[in-house]
Amino acid sequence: MEVLVYNCFHWIGFHYVNFLLEQGVEVVGMDNIDTDKKENLAMFLGRNSLFHLMNPQSSLTIPIAIIIGNNPLPNHITVDKVIRITNNIQSLREQENTVTISTPILYGEWMDMTEEGVILDNRTVPFNSEEFRSTAIHVKEFIQATLPLLEKTSSQAMIKVFSRNVFLDDAVKLENSLYIRDNIPIEKRMKKIFEHYERYKDLY
Repeated sequence: MEVLVYNCFHWIGFHYVNFLLEQGVEVVGMDNIDTDKKENLAMFLGRNSLFHLMNPQSSLTIPIAIIIGNNPLPNHITVDKVIRITNNIQSLREQENTVTISTPILYGEWMDMTEEGVILDNRTVPFNSEEFRSTAIHVKEFIQATLPLLEKTSSQAMIKVFSRNVFLDDAVKLENSLYIRDNIPIEKRMKKIFEHYERYKDLY
């Protein structure tokens, strides 16, 4: 299988690429390297022989594309199926051959953050807030839960993802929703993230 990851040096895209490469999947990346952070993430990925960064002007036909954000694929990219990852599903309509996944707050290494909280759009959600602690999902748990959608044949869908902390009553689960339980305590996760942040602070 070969997968295109569009916005591959967005921090979420970077984690998708890493996970796919670890599974032995060939990945074609597409992004503009316009920040120091992206330049350094590109260096990390460029060492893997299964990863190829394509020229944005080149044409490509590929079975699956994972898009991070709401930008459309360029017209010279042809795909059979699209998985779109976004935290702004309100501005999107269902599209043919596209599964759109609405994210909760995601957190992990390389996220946009300060020492106080995660930066989400134009606001900072404090790490010690109820909003973060009850709704946030670690990006690796999110990826593991959503990648099986690559194998499914449904032509289009809009799926909302929630933390299992939101509610645990299986009888009231919403249709087209995915509930993810973070198997490692958030405090343990955040300890590692802060260590990473201190090490690479200038690149965050």
